[in-house]
Amino acid sequence: MGEQVESVGVLDRISNLPDHILCRILSLLPIKDVVQTSIISLRWRYLYASSVSVIDFNDCLPHISVPSENDNFFLNFVDRFFSNPKQLSLECFRVHDFWVRRDDIPRDEGYLRLNGWICAALHGGVKEIDIRFVYKDVPTLPTLLFNCQSLVTLKLIIGNMKVPSNTCLPNLKTLHFGCSTFQDGYSVLWLISNCHVLENLEFTYCEFHDISLNIRNLYLKRLVLDFGEMYVHSHRGFNVIEIDTPNLVYFKYVDTMAEGYTLSDMKSLERADIEITLLASVDYERATGLLKGISNVRSLCLAIEDCSKTLFLTPLDPVLAFNSLVELEFRNYYSEDWQGTWILEYLHCMPNLKTLTLDMSSTSAEGFRSLPTTVPLCLLFHIKEIEIKHFEGEEHMFEMISYFLKHASVLEKLVIETLDPWEKEESAVIGKLSSLPKKSNKCEIVTP
Repeated sequence: MGEQVESVGVLDRISNLPDHILCRILSLLPIKDVVQTSIISLRWRYLYASSVSVIDFNDCLPHISVPSENDNFFLNFVDRFFSNPKQLSLECFRVHDFWVRRDDIPRDEGYLRLNGWICAALHGGVKEIDIRFVYKDVPTLPTLLFNCQSLVTLKLIIGNMKVPSNTCLPNLKTLHFGCSTFQDGYSVLWLISNCHVLENLEFTYCEFHDISLNIRNLYLKRLVLDFGEMYVHSHRGFNVIEIDTPNLVYFKYVDTMAEGYTLSDMKSLERADIEITLLASVDYERATGLLKGISNVRSLCLAIEDCSKTLFLTPLDPVLAFNSLVELEFRNYYSEDWQGTWILEYLHCMPNLKTLTLDMSSTSAEGFRSLPTTVPLCLLFHIKEIEIKHFEGEEHMFEMISYFLKHASVLEKLVIETLDPWEKEESAVIGKLSSLPKKSNKCEIVTP
């Protein structure tokens, strides 16, 4: 009986499994382990081709400076993997070019090899491609990349970006560009207009050359235009922004003020994250134009750096009206002399607001005008939660919070986030706030 058990123990049960079960098992393993199974036997050598759904160079070939035998083994594995695209079941291909710049690999040969893999993945019906080229002097990407029927997601972080003039990605739903300089910006805009089911579009730290940034797409639901600090060197390359995306649900914009904004009615807009910098007095009108374009939004995070020192000193445009807004987070950046009570005047534009979050860092007593006598309707009838971030216990901030508590008749929660780490100091702040008169009997004052 013992001998029988021992003989059974040495049986190769896994190799007796049919291919489709083995492929299922391999699909659950990390790509590094799958690569190693290719040396088990002739049968296993190509079995992985039907099991691997994701190849991610970030996992298998990190930012290496000294080549190793395992690195070369992985590169050879990728060559074999793409040798027969018809057998592939690849869903996602994420690749970078760090390995191309190794001393033991000729540059031209490396990029030729890389472009060959991209073409093979496209011929194999890949649905997602993520390409990250950290160097600017790279060859042009394959034209097939911009005319692929199978692609659903395309993410490109490439220095010098060249988009062919004739492009069409009929099934693409997500398109991201990062750290890219577009030699011909209009070809990119043409690509966007030819992505007929595109839902997610993102430009992050990108540069254009003398164009009007005109984005038109009926199906777009998410749009990110994040140009960060690029305005310092005037690298944006456009002065006017036109957006015609009537079904947009989410919009993020980070930049200085462009010379003009034309935004279509965004009636479906649920959330907007706006981070703007005003450099000159004329930027007040430009900021107002931008905010008018998103006036249908329900949830807004607004961060303002007013280097022009004009926005908070200028009466609000009476045309501004955020009738659908129920959530507002307001942040003030790097401006100690901003007019803190400006936000109270701003509340008059949003009569149905229910949740208010204020980041009160970089405030000073000099920046506060007299509190308004006319109380915003949202504070009287709708606001249920107020959160104050970076509260330092200044007297003028107590005055503003007292104003909130005095008039907010349906307020249920006041959240105070203090900068002081000492528990005793925090308790003293909460105690002082709790002693203030409150219009709402349900109001609870808490800390995070």
